[in-house]
Amino acid sequence: MRSLLLVWSVVLSLSGASCSGPASGPAPRTRPPPLVATAKVEARDVPVTVSAPVDLRPLFVAEVGAKALGYLGSVLVDRGDKVKRGQLLATVRPSDLPDQMAAERGALAQIQASLALARSNYERGKALSPAGLVSQAELQQQAAAVAAAEASEAGSQARLEALATRLGETRIESPLDGVVAARKLDPGALVGNPTSGAIVTVMQIDRLRVFVSVNEREVGRVKVGQKALVELDAFPDRPLEGAVVRLSPAFDPTTRTLDAEVQLDNPGGELRPGMYGRGAIVLEVHPKAAVVPVSAVVFSTNGSYAFVVDGDKARRRPVTIGVDGGEWLEVTQGLVPGDEVITAGTDGLADGATIRVFRAEKPQESREASMRVQPNP
Repeated sequence: MRSLLLVWSVVLSLSGASCSGPASGPAPRTRPPPLVATAKVEARDVPVTVSAPVDLRPLFVAEVGAKALGYLGSVLVDRGDKVKRGQLLATVRPSDLPDQMAAERGALAQIQASLALARSNYERGKALSPAGLVSQAELQQQAAAVAAAEASEAGSQARLEALATRLGETRIESPLDGVVAARKLDPGALVGNPTSGAIVTVMQIDRLRVFVSVNEREVGRVKVGQKALVELDAFPDRPLEGAVVRLSPAFDPTTRTLDAEVQLDNPGGELRPGMYGRGAIVLEVHPKAAVVPVSAVVFSTNGSYAFVVDGDKARRRPVTIGVDGGEWLEVTQGLVPGDEVITAGTDGLADGATIRVFRAEKPQESREASMRVQPNP
């Protein structure tokens, strides 16, 4: 009995010690501040532009056809060939022009023979008239015969020259320096009638033009001679510079816009008509404006703002936006060049929040960091 009581006392003492002992466990973990990516506010000359979609067009286009009726004898050029003004492009086999010219030459010879006889008679009449052997009436008739023969000769020569001109039109020559854009007919086709159409299309492309559509609110600020920039989809990293050469005198009644023509030099022929892009006319330039990446600005119903890095804190600062450059924004109020703004990690960020800043040494590292930064809960 005494041994049993001793065992129970030991058990009770051990259980009491385990219940009254100090609690042990892992210490609670604190969440680290959110990681953000940043960028410096840059000072940059910002152009104020009016822009619109554009496509390249040749300076001149000639649809070269035939005036002389006949069959196409040969086409000496093909698409892509460079041609010079006056270069032979094609020939036409005329239908009856050679026969007409031969007949007209025969008629001219007869007329010239008649003219020579009329002149001889008139000279003889003038010589005999003082002696009374030829009357004055006969002399007048002879003079009239000479005049009629001379008129017939002039008419025949004019017809012969017209036929020669038509025969020369069987040689189809280029009207301008350029390149063959299309070959539409082949040898053997009937040409010279209203339905035959053009044989080849020639374009002058050493200088191209685009038309920038300007709305009514901006048209008063667009002037001839202003600088223009054209960005093509084919050359996205190489903006082209040109100038406004003329303005349309009237608005398009459908779009209510006015076309401003901009011309671009193309000496190497790299630019091709039909290329698509965007044209912008520079109205003015804001020098040394504050520029930030578009991701640095947060837009809300209460306005736009950005977070500026202040040590290890994020300070919310209202901003006013100027020119929208697509990937960047001009800030007219709220930021100054040199400020460090948060470009990624602003979701859920409060004014004065503690942050961890990732500062990249290279732009590529900055872009990668922006992709790694997750939105804050």
